[in-house]
Amino acid sequence: MDKRLARIEVFVIITMIFSLLSIFLHLASFSGSNENIEKEKISKEMPPDINTDSLNKIINEIKIDWNSSDWNKLHDIFGEYAKAQIRIKDIEQEFPKLKSATGNIMSTAYSHYEYRGFEEDADWFSFYFKCMFDNGKGTIKLSTRTVNEKTELTGININLDEI
Repeated sequence: MDKRLARIEVFVIITMIFSLLSIFLHLASFSGSNENIEKEKISKEMPPDINTDSLNKIINEIKIDWNSSDWNKLHDIFGEYAKAQIRIKDIEQEFPKLKSATGNIMSTAYSHYEYRGFEEDADWFSFYFKCMFDNGKGTIKLSTRTVNEKTELTGININLDEI
């Protein structure tokens, strides 16, 4: 009876080891596929209507509207797709809270962009800017969608990275 229990215990331990090994290999292959997807996302060129000048124009408009707390003008920067989902009232309620943490935008510098993929018949991109706020260093991410070579702003994400 003791030998039989010992065999069962060994069998259970071996089964657990194989199960854990299988899970580990599955997770390793999954993370490797994400790296390939990231490389593919980055490889797509910027939309033809986006260049250094157009990005600087957008980020400067955001800087002016942010620093003057002109939330209506900031809302006007968004494209029609975003305006259908973002109410001015939401911006007027949430952005002042964020501005109290960051302060004014002092300076910005373009960092890089990512191709986010093709969804809803549009190419989605994110453009990143490093910036200095009154209260520290941060990042501004502009999200866009491009349909028929026409790009519109769909989101602004402001992060205070370092105080």
